Amino acid sequence: MANDETKTVLDDTSVSAVRLMLDKLADHDVAEVNEATAGRGPIADLTAEAMRARNIDL
Repeated sequence: MANDETKTVLDDTSVSAVRLMLDKLADHDVAEVNEATAGRGPIADLTAEAMRARNIDL
């Protein structure tokens, strides 16, 4: 398990894959992924980006 000081970085291929998966999810599923990450980390950053682009509110 990573602690607060650990910085996780996704490579470009992984970022593209996560964006593709988020694009295929319904709005409420994207919001659930964001909630599951507790708004922290690279996946949370990508879900927040998707939520802004799709105008999804929690």
